[in-house]
Amino acid sequence: MLNETVLWEGKPFNYGVPSFIKYTITDQRLIVDRGVFTKKREEIRLYRIRDISLKRNLMERIVRVGDLLLYTTDTTTPTFLLKNIRDSIHVSDLLSEAIEVSRLKYKAQELTEIQAPLEP
Repeated sequence: MLNETVLWEGKPFNYGVPSFIKYTITDQRLIVDRGVFTKKREEIRLYRIRDISLKRNLMERIVRVGDLLLYTTDTTTPTFLLKNIRDSIHVSDLLSEAIEVSRLKYKAQELTEIQAPLEP
C-alpha cells in the first residue's frame, strides 16, 4: 500500500468465533483478505464502486453491526459483501465519502444512461 492512507481496518463480528477475513479501506481501494493456510485477496478501486446498501436486522442493530453490499463496475466482482461490520453506519458513511473523493481525484464519471438524439 505505497502512498495510500488507511482509512479503516476491521474484521467481521462473529459473536466470539474467530474470523479469517480482514477488510481494509484506503483512500484508493477496498481490500478483502481471506484465509489461513491459503490466502485470497480481492481488491477494488474505490472509484469503481457505484452504490452501497446497508442491511441490519433487529439483532444486528442491537449489537451495532450490519452488512454492506457494494455494487461495482468491476467485471469479475460486480458485488462485494462486507459482512457483520461493527459500527456499520459509520463505515458506510466513511466509504461513501472516500468514494466521492476518489472519483474526483481520478476524474471518473459514471455513465448511467445514454439518450439517442431526438429525430426532427
